[in-house]
Amino acid sequence: MSNTATEVISDALTSADPSADDILDALGNAGYRVIRPEAGPAWLPVTPRSLDKAQHIATLINDGKTLQQVAAEMRMSLRQAERYSAAAREMGLTERRH
Repeated sequence: MSNTATEVISDALTSADPSADDILDALGNAGYRVIRPEAGPAWLPVTPRSLDKAQHIATLINDGKTLQQVAAEMRMSLRQAERYSAAAREMGLTERRH
């Protein structure tokens, strides 16, 4: 069984007529987190940099920071923090508060 992402992708490419979905399926089956933006709202982040921001904001929110504190720490507007927070929530990165 393949362990690294490179091995998983290489194995997926050896199948007859591989598609992008086949590669993403293989990565998901190997335990890698796969985010398929076409399956969610159009405003979900898709670039590595924007995904990193959403993950960082999720960490700050899970640590108990308010959106105002997150915006100040990330040096972005409150509106941007709200958007990334919504994306993080949609991707299941933030913890539910009761």
